[in-house]
Amino acid sequence: MRRSFALPFVVAVGFACRGALALDCAALKGTDIPFALTLEVTTQRAGEAPTVRTQQIQVFRKGAEVTTYTIDSLGVYLRTRGPDPFFPLQSFYSSQADDPRTWTYSVAPTAIYPAGKPLRYSADMKGADGKVRLAATMSLEYVEAGTRQLGGCVIVVAKIRRTLEGLADGQPVSNSSEVWFAPALRTVIASTLRTGNVEVTSTPAAISLEFKRVE
Repeated sequence: MRRSFALPFVVAVGFACRGALALDCAALKGTDIPFALTLEVTTQRAGEAPTVRTQQIQVFRKGAEVTTYTIDSLGVYLRTRGPDPFFPLQSFYSSQADDPRTWTYSVAPTAIYPAGKPLRYSADMKGADGKVRLAATMSLEYVEAGTRQLGGCVIVVAKIRRTLEGLADGQPVSNSSEVWFAPALRTVIASTLRTGNVEVTSTPAAISLEFKRVE
């Protein structure tokens, strides 16, 4: 069953994927057909020239579960499974095939994030041996809604502000991000992540219903 997402208002956000072919918009937004999103990822470190790379996201929606592959290069990917991208229940790194991870949270996954009222909760990620690899306090807060053009399709999105602070393998970790989440696609289509003096911005460049599956 698809879960609803509260969107109090809609404003236009004007940019479209470059070079994208026309899609079956009704199928993309109204069914669970798989799709692949190509992102342009720009990394900016303070005092340095930005670097740009391409990343592909493959999304498979089935019932209440979404499986997402984040592919950085041939054979190198992260696979997550869960109800949405904010609450993964399982994660698997192809470079660490013998160490799948599981996630637990102090709250039940939800799709409702009221404006001005951050949802704060704790999250633990454990390795295959049961060791806690990440223990963090996180928050999610709705900022605004809008629309974006993807391959000729108008997609309703919600801007969500997310924070994380805790320990990863015993080392302090802290970051914040702003993401554009598309409820109909059940995935994040654009984001900006800030960690210390490093900012990573992911912008959609193309979307397709035809692609080579990673698995």
